[in-house]
Amino acid sequence: MNWITKKPIAHRGLHKNSEIPENSLASFKEAISKNYAIELDIRITKDKNIVVFHDKNLFRLCSNKKNISNENYSILSNFNLYETKENIPLLSDVLSLVNGQVPLLIEIKNDGIVGEFEELLAKELDNYSGDFAVCSFNHKVIVWFKNNRAKFLRAIIFGDIKELKIRFYKLVFLYRLYITKANFVSLDYELLDTIIPFFCKLLRKPLVVWTINSQKKFLKAKLKADNIIFENIKV
Repeated sequence: MNWITKKPIAHRGLHKNSEIPENSLASFKEAISKNYAIELDIRITKDKNIVVFHDKNLFRLCSNKKNISNENYSILSNFNLYETKENIPLLSDVLSLVNGQVPLLIEIKNDGIVGEFEELLAKELDNYSGDFAVCSFNHKVIVWFKNNRAKFLRAIIFGDIKELKIRFYKLVFLYRLYITKANFVSLDYELLDTIIPFFCKLLRKPLVVWTINSQKKFLKAKLKADNIIFENIKV
């Protein structure tokens, strides 16, 4: 598990505004060239393809209101990211590109029923020889991997206490950490001043903090976290 604490992790690849789109093959090539680990987001399409894309719909990156889960990949592949020639990559294309050159932190975007998506992902990763870990806000996803692919490194992502109106967040965090048996924690920078970093240290769980996008945040995160997920800064 050494890579989790040793290589800074490029958030959605090493992207640059609309010139090098996030979660694109171009952004991943940039991260590889600088020897950074890569964080990426995955979703599943209507025809059960796993694509690398953060949002539920295409509006922000492709100026279209189609939802990823409602479309086949043959449709989604026709859209360009921003005004570039980059399109929405399949996870299989990203795995072929990276090919173990740098570690991957794969965030699973699944707000629905857990099982099918995770099984498809697991089978794809079974044949991948590089370093990787899976993570999700949805603790049920990480429980699935604990039960079905215990050898995979896995993390619980924790944040959005105010937005999600999570009461008793300390108990919620400890409960999710316990039932997932997560190997490490991916934490919102806004929660660095809570008791969660202390819990991680006490329980010997490496702490990765996101998203570090300024030198001020970087200096603070260095004091409290084992690694960072960063964008738009030099590390």
